[in-house]
Amino acid sequence: MALSSNDAEAGHQHQEVAENENQFTISNIKLQRLIHLTDYLPDLQIHPNPLDHNPFFHPVSEFYITPSDVVLRHILHHLSGAFSSPGPRLEYHRAGPRKQIYFDPSRVRAAIVTCGGLCPGMNTVIRELVVALWEHYGVREIFGIRAGYRGFYSSEPVPLNPKMVHGWHRKGGTVLETSRGGFDLHKIVNAIQDRGFNQVYIIGGDGTMRGMVEIFNEIKHRKLYVVVAGIPKTVDNDVGVIDRSFGFQTAVEMAQQAISAAHTESQMRNYERKVSCNGNEGLPKVSKNQ
Repeated sequence: MALSSNDAEAGHQHQEVAENENQFTISNIKLQRLIHLTDYLPDLQIHPNPLDHNPFFHPVSEFYITPSDVVLRHILHHLSGAFSSPGPRLEYHRAGPRKQIYFDPSRVRAAIVTCGGLCPGMNTVIRELVVALWEHYGVREIFGIRAGYRGFYSSEPVPLNPKMVHGWHRKGGTVLETSRGGFDLHKIVNAIQDRGFNQVYIIGGDGTMRGMVEIFNEIKHRKLYVVVAGIPKTVDNDVGVIDRSFGFQTAVEMAQQAISAAHTESQMRNYERKVSCNGNEGLPKVSKNQ
């Protein structure tokens, strides 16, 4: 059987890929560096990570993240180079535990807030944050902010500890409550400063993450000794950089069950087989034939 020139070229490329599949490099990479505390507070004291001395935790040498550990913005790569991007491929430093930290755990005052719509797993994330801060790092001042961003300046923070959050992962919604709106940048940062919070954990979707960036920029402008960590939360899975946000898979599975039930109902009652999701509630609606 004769091969066309295109077939021969494709076969040659396939052979090259097969020969080099264990040896390849990714060129044209650019490190997208994020702002660090030491960029505007250069004289911070460094502390050893308390995980080294935790009797219930025994990290191996590869456990800690180093400056050489990065993650690509787009993780898929074609070995032939046929679909390479014209611009540089962005990479970011990986998140994770470091060998040295910039906070004394005995002086940490952490705040946790949930914003935006509900999402499966929110209480689990809160619980794991509290347990990790308390048990792994020895932090004893952990607070929950009620009802989203407005809770920073409109209500008293709630002290949290492992005993208090023990069964939260079995509850739906968010025990801390949530809300949309209420974003007043200066009131929020004033409250963070006045209450002495130096670690702020913000759980929310893309809009919440944009608000988090504004909060951090204002903190940087004031040169406050405060770090802000964003934890993406969205059933839409539309937050960049990460592959999948928590709660997305559960939301898809629950939607499949609801759509399947609606489909069965439409068959039994001769309804029109068209299903739409009802906004925030995520409830399927089946339209009746006219």
